[in-house]
Amino acid sequence: MHPETLKISMAGFFHDIGKFTGKKEMEISSKDIDSYDEQLYLKSYQKQYSHYHALYTAYFIEKFSDFLPHELNSEKWGDGDIFINLAAMHHKPETPMQQIITQADCLSSGWDRDEFEKKYNSSVHYKDYKKTRLLPILEQLNIKEDEDKKNDSIDDYKYRYPLKHVSPENIFPDIFENVVPKTNQEAELEYKNLYDRFIENLKLLSHRENIELWYEHFDSLMMVYTSHIPAARAGNIIPDVSLYDHCRTTAALAAALYLYHLNTDTFNEKNIKSYKENKFLLINGDFKGIQKFIFTSASESEKFRSKILRGRSFAVSLFSEIASDMLCREIGLPACSVVLNAAGKFTIIAPNIIQTKKAVKKVKQHINDWLVQVSFGETMFNIAHIEASCNDFKKGRFVDLWDRFNIIMNQEKYSGFDMGKYGGVAADYLDSFINEPGKPVVCPLCGKRPALDKFQNEPVCKICRDHIFLGSNIVKKKNLSIYLSQSVSKSDNCLHEPVFGQYQLSFTQNSFKDTKLIKCWNLETNNPAESNISVKFIKGYIPVYSEEDFRDGRILSSAKTDKTKLENIDQMVIGAPKTLNHIACTAKMRDPEQQNKYRGVESLGVLKADVDNLGLLMTCGLQEKRFTVSRLATLSRQLNYYFAVYLPWFLENKGFNNIYTVFAGGDDLFLIGPWNSIIELAAEIRESFDDYVCCNREITFSAGISLHKPHTTIDIMAESSEELLEKAKSESEEKNSLSLFSTIVTWQEVKNLLKIESTLESWLDNKWMSRVMFYNLNEFINMAEKEKRLLQKKEIDLNEMECTKWRSLLSYSVDRNVTDKTDDNLKVKQEIMKNLIDWLGKYEGKLRIPVWKILYNRRQEG
Repeated sequence: MHPETLKISMAGFFHDIGKFTGKKEMEISSKDIDSYDEQLYLKSYQKQYSHYHALYTAYFIEKFSDFLPHELNSEKWGDGDIFINLAAMHHKPETPMQQIITQADCLSSGWDRDEFEKKYNSSVHYKDYKKTRLLPILEQLNIKEDEDKKNDSIDDYKYRYPLKHVSPENIFPDIFENVVPKTNQEAELEYKNLYDRFIENLKLLSHRENIELWYEHFDSLMMVYTSHIPAARAGNIIPDVSLYDHCRTTAALAAALYLYHLNTDTFNEKNIKSYKENKFLLINGDFKGIQKFIFTSASESEKFRSKILRGRSFAVSLFSEIASDMLCREIGLPACSVVLNAAGKFTIIAPNIIQTKKAVKKVKQHINDWLVQVSFGETMFNIAHIEASCNDFKKGRFVDLWDRFNIIMNQEKYSGFDMGKYGGVAADYLDSFINEPGKPVVCPLCGKRPALDKFQNEPVCKICRDHIFLGSNIVKKKNLSIYLSQSVSKSDNCLHEPVFGQYQLSFTQNSFKDTKLIKCWNLETNNPAESNISVKFIKGYIPVYSEEDFRDGRILSSAKTDKTKLENIDQMVIGAPKTLNHIACTAKMRDPEQQNKYRGVESLGVLKADVDNLGLLMTCGLQEKRFTVSRLATLSRQLNYYFAVYLPWFLENKGFNNIYTVFAGGDDLFLIGPWNSIIELAAEIRESFDDYVCCNREITFSAGISLHKPHTTIDIMAESSEELLEKAKSESEEKNSLSLFSTIVTWQEVKNLLKIESTLESWLDNKWMSRVMFYNLNEFINMAEKEKRLLQKKEIDLNEMECTKWRSLLSYSVDRNVTDKTDDNLKVKQEIMKNLIDWLGKYEGKLRIPVWKILYNRRQEG
């Protein structure tokens, strides 16, 4: 990357940091202000409070120069303007490079800073600006034209984000009374506390000698500390775009504008200010075939099953990150030019020049060549782009650009591989196998590639070996380093097949020959504010063995009953990942009637879920005038935070630490755990998700839960849960449902049915209801369900009327099977009879959920 491109991008990123590091935070004296005013502003600007943030930006760069890369304070870094002037002169530009930052800031502000209508008097006085708190974009989404959701005044918003750093506990919005400070003193103290932690971590930020890498770490630091600071805080503005998103968008625009004008020989003030030309190229990347890539299985072997599942899921996240990096490097852009990146998709703002289009074509071909080589066409990289002018980003017009972009992306998505290039017989495919007695021909894990490599002396192919390597290390190691390298290594500490042939990975601080360190990530999400490198929320939660597991009678009991059910029980190690067989054991519960005995089925539950109507929410949920790329980025990030930041922490700390995250990010999740815990977790997730999206009835998610024996192959688990998810979406009136036990229920019904389960449990525990009676409930459920279908017919055959007798049969069964060992026997029978008739009449087949859950939980061993 050219130094000037990096410099102008960083200047765009730094330009508004003074809104965070203000006068009181940095303890700037009046003398310092006068001194900087003379350097940066004409006298007429001195009293314009809104511009003092530029002064604070300059002061910050100079004050903390010892903790920034030396280039930022060097007059010799590249050509043209020095960095401090580029970052701080955007309100009074004097050179074409400064004008680039000004233009990028204006474009970004023009997108973001929508205003409430004047008649609602939503203006914030400039003296109270620190009391302004960020509005959740999630609250204003509306695709049903709900009259109650006007969002025309700040008073229409009930929720705000707390002014805190990003962490699992801090990302939830709260009602404004609990968040907005009542006095300016309280507001200033919140800013000061956040600022002080920011500076502490800035001083510890790593790799100052590698400015590109440090820039990525600083980007991450800003994400953690400024994601909840509004970019605009005073006036009649709508404060729903964060300072982080505004700075990042400005940086992306500045880099694209600089390269466009530099390469088109239009680097002058007049052309820089022009809105007519198509200066930008929006680039979208998307991987097709991800599900098949993760869940493919060649055999029923349980060897390495958990590790390879983790590794493949992690590899998918890596593919998106690395593909966007490859594109940016080929174009000559910094990493912050990737303005959207979640769920295997990304969007880049690039300059509309010939070199960019050549780079797109080259990278697409390179990645797909590699994917054909390793996956034989099952996975491919789609890439689409569209030209855009500054006018396309004006209020009310960006939605049209995005609609056209979506059409192009869909055309690319369904176009498939270039059959002229990739069609026909795979050359040399059969020649790659070793046709010798005693030598494995096909990798036993994928069934596609030759087993020319090994892991723990087991023959596997290079790709599967690397996935096992990733799956083994993401549990044990905190940090991941990525290097540019085209050399193939057989070391146990790195990949044997670099990603896309040139990206090498290591979980240790290795120094590979002929390599360049380009990424250094912290994969832990519990406390991102303590990291001195970039934080990546792509790991998820993985259950590991603790000392308590060695005393868990469920695992020991299962091992004694059938040792084949467990994987390597003698090799259980504290801190090692739990196997799926062990996780299935934890579904059993202690039998209260038999000491040291356990009851219940030993099965896995698989939960697949995603947000309903996400495409519609992303494109139509916002008012047209508020539909901007930075709001899209904010919305995408806010949704991702719930699944990628909060959920792993929730699983670990809220009693679900045996749930295994296959993937959780973007807008969807795939979890494996004890079948009964998975059902309870689904209800918990739905409730907390409702709080996270500000109780917005427009934002819902659906889920499917399938139950499996522990030895079931992952591809079958994935296929079953996916079918149930699709069923929940397609067979319910408004989606927002769960598919479980051959029935579809709304989330409110799930909540009600779990209460019914508690009541049924109490009847059984108190011995009011016999086991025979409880088993007979299945027949009554079937009869009530048939009756409902019967009533929907226009004509009924007499032979079909048998099911309508369920009430009388139920009455007889209650009379015979409900206990008479209590003084209130009649009252108990009446209560049970009334409840069962009400439940069967209201829920019919849905009543299977509590009944079957109890039956499976109480099944005896053996």
